[in-house]
Amino acid sequence: MDERSLALFEKLSSNRKYSDVCPDAVRRVISECEGRYRKPKDLEKAVRERLHGVTSAFNDLGPGAAQAASCISDDESLADMLRRHASTRERLPLSAMDALYARIFKTTGRPESVLDLACGLNPLYLIHRFGCRVVGVDISKSCVDLIPEGIWGDLLCENAIPREPFHIALLFKILPLLERQRAGAAMDVMRAVNAKYLVASFPTRTMGGRNVGMEAHYSEWMEAHLPENRAAAARFATENELFYILEED
Repeated sequence: MDERSLALFEKLSSNRKYSDVCPDAVRRVISECEGRYRKPKDLEKAVRERLHGVTSAFNDLGPGAAQAASCISDDESLADMLRRHASTRERLPLSAMDALYARIFKTTGRPESVLDLACGLNPLYLIHRFGCRVVGVDISKSCVDLIPEGIWGDLLCENAIPREPFHIALLFKILPLLERQRAGAAMDVMRAVNAKYLVASFPTRTMGGRNVGMEAHYSEWMEAHLPENRAAAARFATENELFYILEED
């Protein structure tokens, strides 16, 4: 980083809006933008816009999140915790999440270990529902702080993905976002995962609930981007999401 970029990094890192974002992600976005803008104001605007695109799905987990996570004891307290984040809230009620994982585990078997990439609060569901070991990676510190084995990392940065083997790796709705940030990034992440099964999902409706052919689009994309060491073991769709289960050859 040059002096201008370093000053911007320090400014954004101390900003409440971005202090929750993994520092590696902030550095990466600055690096990707710095050669395109001569004026500091233009650079800062571009970086903020890029970071907003990465972090706009984050929710303020609200006061008492850590205490609430440590006090999960029944279905009601678990559901209340999962409502604090957009990615788990949209899969509630718990009966729907249970049905989803029943479909996944029908193909994969019930796992002993799960790697959840861009995890949000999903590891809390898996831990309390199935008692399996879950390692979660997320760009948001407020999320990983609530997970027993949470990694604060940017999937587009080196060494963010653990190298140890897992039974299942989850990549829920993250591949399109990675690909928008860097062409080829989705394939790079899938290749880096060390797991027997990789479960990837894609949205099938817009944020407003419209069906505009997204399922067909992402089906075509996934079929064209199967990693060379994996085969599609299952494919199914729920009301708002398309799932592929990829098995290691």
